[in-house]
Amino acid sequence: MRLRRKIAYGILTLLLAVCVWPAYSVRWAQSTAEAHGCQFGMAMHTDGCWVEGENIATQLNAAYANAGFLLLSMPVGFVIVLTLLVMIGQDLRRKTTRPEDEA
Repeated sequence: MRLRRKIAYGILTLLLAVCVWPAYSVRWAQSTAEAHGCQFGMAMHTDGCWVEGENIATQLNAAYANAGFLLLSMPVGFVIVLTLLVMIGQDLRRKTTRPEDEA
């Protein structure tokens, strides 16, 4: 595999991780609130979410604010996954159909 192909794989994988990050952030905020018995959503603004004497509602709301990025990042991530699948398919086809050297 050429160096350009390896670089393309690396860049696409990094971009895919960036596209998945908002979804992870929203999921983390929801699961953290549920684990500590907090009501997630608008009630968090008034009641807060207290963990070990500290109100973490601000951090949870900031993480949940990334939900808007999902509208852009998920379609882009889908295209990146399709691109990676096509590239992997091409590489596998090249490996299996490579002409044998008869020298």
